[in-house]
Amino acid sequence: MLRHDMKRMASALATAALLWGTAGIASAIGADAGTVVSNTATVVFTVNAVVQPVVASTAVDFMVDRRVDLTLVAVPLTYVTVTPNTSGAILFSLTNTSNASLNFNLSGANNASDPFGGIDTFNPTAITAVVDAGTIGTYEPGVDTATFVDTLIEDGNVGVWLVGAIAAGETSGGIAAVTLTATARETSANGGGALVQEAGLDVTGTMQTVFADGLGDTDLLHDAAFSDSGAFLVASADVTIAKTETLISDPINLAVNPRHIPGAVVQYVVTVTNAATSALPATTLTISDVIPAGVTFVPASIDLGGVAQSDALDLDAGSFGAGTVTVTLPTLAPGASAVITFRVTVN
Repeated sequence: MLRHDMKRMASALATAALLWGTAGIASAIGADAGTVVSNTATVVFTVNAVVQPVVASTAVDFMVDRRVDLTLVAVPLTYVTVTPNTSGAILFSLTNTSNASLNFNLSGANNASDPFGGIDTFNPTAITAVVDAGTIGTYEPGVDTATFVDTLIEDGNVGVWLVGAIAAGETSGGIAAVTLTATARETSANGGGALVQEAGLDVTGTMQTVFADGLGDTDLLHDAAFSDSGAFLVASADVTIAKTETLISDPINLAVNPRHIPGAVVQYVVTVTNAATSALPATTLTISDVIPAGVTFVPASIDLGGVAQSDALDLDAGSFGAGTVTVTLPTLAPGASAVITFRVTVN
């Protein structure tokens, strides 16, 4: 289902507002579970115009049953941008709309269906779901570690992070859809025991459990769980490097049809490119080229984009030392290339 559904969007905005403490959402329905409702009827009457004592019925009692319900919604209404070789985190808002306090188990999974209408292209790894326990709305790996929600009161709201590892090789524009599922549990230790929905007739003096949750993205109707989806969008710099060689001259033929004989001069061309489709510039680039055996570096031959570079490790971008040509670049914009040339002689 696309996130263009306006009712769902309105719900997400309302839930997000509560998460930041600025507004409320729909409250839990009805009386607290376990409440005993007692009712007695009375009759007053007269006999020969004389008021008689009030006659009362026996008390009729019943216990309010437990209605299990919850809402879960991804707070961002669009993609969460991530960088390759990092962990990405999507914030969800969980609200207990039951009429009793409950625990909630949390689980995350990859989903092949992008909730925003794009095409899912990769799966994050090491997916976990943890409670937002520190600074609200900021994922803090050392703080947000609890993997289940402990005793969320009626109308209680908590943030939950779905976290996944983004591989180093992912490129700009990659999409990863993920789904978070919250499952209601009893308020006992270690996430709580499973809830049981009683079958058969109502038992008047006993608190019974009724599942009233809706149909989520991947869970079933009335299963004491709810799921919602979000998606990561990779924003990266897609850098490639290419190298060619050109034979310049040799001692016999000079520049006319030279051969790779000892004393020949060879020019290497190294081209580093940040693809035009990249979302971000590449920064702090270091290009290294180790001079191989069989050739000798030609001093003062390093050139960057038509500008000669010194061999010393100084203020310009190029240098030569320990048998290696090195060029450093502060940044390379999307669609830009850096061309480096240097020469060697054949031994």
